[in-house]
Amino acid sequence: MRTTYRNQEKASSGSEGVYESFADMVLCTVIVLITLVVVLALNVVKSLPLYIEPNHFSGGATRPWLYIQAQKTDYSQTTSQKLELERAVYNDAPFVMVNLFSPSSAQSATKVEDGQTVSAREGQSFHGQVDLSAYNFLQLAAGIEPGSFPVNGDDTALMLPKFSHKKILVEGVESGYATEPDRTLALETMALAWPIYHHELYPRRAAFDYRNARTKIYLEVLENRDESVHQIMIGHTVFTLPEDSDNGRLGWLQGFSSGLTEVVYLGKAWSDSSKRTNKRIEFFEQNGFPEAAEAYREFSFPGPTTALQEKYMVKAMKARPDLQGEELEPFVRAAEAQIAVSEAIASGLTVPKEYMPPLLVHRDAWKAYTDSCIKKFSDKEKPEQPPQWLLDEFLEPLGFSQAVVRGFREEEF
Repeated sequence: MRTTYRNQEKASSGSEGVYESFADMVLCTVIVLITLVVVLALNVVKSLPLYIEPNHFSGGATRPWLYIQAQKTDYSQTTSQKLELERAVYNDAPFVMVNLFSPSSAQSATKVEDGQTVSAREGQSFHGQVDLSAYNFLQLAAGIEPGSFPVNGDDTALMLPKFSHKKILVEGVESGYATEPDRTLALETMALAWPIYHHELYPRRAAFDYRNARTKIYLEVLENRDESVHQIMIGHTVFTLPEDSDNGRLGWLQGFSSGLTEVVYLGKAWSDSSKRTNKRIEFFEQNGFPEAAEAYREFSFPGPTTALQEKYMVKAMKARPDLQGEELEPFVRAAEAQIAVSEAIASGLTVPKEYMPPLLVHRDAWKAYTDSCIKKFSDKEKPEQPPQWLLDEFLEPLGFSQAVVRGFREEEF
């Protein structure tokens, strides 16, 4: 009996060992198979030119449009108290005004009630506009690359202008001074910012012709000591979020909503006024663009006012004795450049370099800067991510919340 029991015990123990060895073999086989699948998948992915650029954003499906109009404004024709400063400094000097519209604003019938622009038809709504001097438009345009593609051996612009024809009530009342839009003036102003608009435009082309072209909007986030203040910079122009998304100042970007548009995040921009330098100046100095560095320093941290600016300052202080000189200084500095730019646009002359935004004068330095910022992101294993508020307050409201995926193309951009 004992012998029989012991033999049975040994047999049982041996069977369990066989079962355990078989289970281990199955487990090892599964692990090896999973490893092979992962390695194979990685090799397949590596063989494709496919990667995600986390700092580029896109959306939409058609060619990007800029809803724009421009007109000459004669402030000597105004009478309202709120325009006393403009009337005193500009008077009858040439003044080109540029208006950028959201698509809904450009296409809606509007009227002015109690100083506010409202819909003239029931059931319509629109998302604002931004009114700029020609000089301020050029500062903004410096951060936008319209894109181009060849037609008949010559380049043409990808981004198309959609000219609006609205009367602008400068004084904000129905009975006040109004300006008439001028299509030629608008196109000349665009060409000053982007020389590609001196070339013929081709609004009706097959998508195959421009499939590799892209319109790009270069954007930086400004560093602020107060983290609750959210600001971005496009070109030389600063916008505050979410206010400027909500009030319509950024509504014109909705016309860019297209798979051919990319909003390119260039990182955080810093500035040190005590040393008269900033991120862009430092790059220009360190990368062989001394003229661009000096021009940008003078633009960002200007020296004493010029004789002409002093003349404007006297007029401004007479018109607005309630304001101090330091409060009026940015206005009179911009006025000198605005008048020079407007005179050149209206007469078809070249704008002197000192009155042009430096990024438009030193385009090679600016391109090197944007390329460098993008390369830094590409070289990092974990590139800097845009702050969450940029997605919530800018990219999503304006329709640019989709990351750009590169791949399955013959060439990279």
